[in-house]
Amino acid sequence: MADLLVHVASAFAVGRPLRDGRLRAILYFGVCLPDVLYKALIYVAHSPSWLCEPTHSPLGLLPICYVGALLFEEPWRKRAFVALVAGSWLHLLFDLAKNYLGSGVILWAFPFSMQGVELGWYNSEDSVYFMLPSLALMGLVEVICRRRASLSARTPASP
Repeated sequence: MADLLVHVASAFAVGRPLRDGRLRAILYFGVCLPDVLYKALIYVAHSPSWLCEPTHSPLGLLPICYVGALLFEEPWRKRAFVALVAGSWLHLLFDLAKNYLGSGVILWAFPFSMQGVELGWYNSEDSVYFMLPSLALMGLVEVICRRRASLSARTPASP
């Protein structure tokens, strides 16, 4: 749960300034997409782990995001694809920083290599310590965006 909050906070910080709420929602879903797919395939479909690994690779997520974008109406597909890819790659950046006991989880060279990569900056269970800073970041971004909106509403339009 803490890891999901960190991912959502990162998407919130990036996506909140976007004016289009629908695009923001797609970005928020995109940041959760790799873990949702991985856990659904592992726990619900009982798939082998080799089949689930592409959900944590930049190239493996491209066709997944493309299929996801096809669920939107024609004029929205390109924007939905970009938002899904941006969100899912943002997820990968945060997962890259985790320590997976030297095994790595991000497959940067998939399908050419199944070698996992990690930076090992913090342990997976340490993401609990990022919960309060994540909530603080979300609050700060919300206050800044609301203040900007109220200032722009008060400013008279130029002739």
